[in-house]
Amino acid sequence: MSKYIAKQSVGRFKTGEVVEGLTEKRAKFLLEQGVIVEAEAVEGEDVDTGEGGEVVDLDKLTKAELTALLDEEEIDYNDSDTKAELIARFPKD
Repeated sequence: MSKYIAKQSVGRFKTGEVVEGLTEKRAKFLLEQGVIVEAEAVEGEDVDTGEGGEVVDLDKLTKAELTALLDEEEIDYNDSDTKAELIARFPKD
């Protein structure tokens, strides 16, 4: 299983922490969003975690991406929920 470094806070992982145990689908999504980087790619380098450890901007995600994140975090939602209702279901850090 691959290891990743969090460039931003994601789930229970804080900026700069090693992120393990992701499904292939979840890892691919987070890599595409720039939220994580592969640990092997940064060995011996300082990881640029960004300022302030920003969280993924949920407003910029599509409804499908939001539901995928909710599924990964095992958070219940209704298929009829609006994008705003889906965003409201994410826990606030």
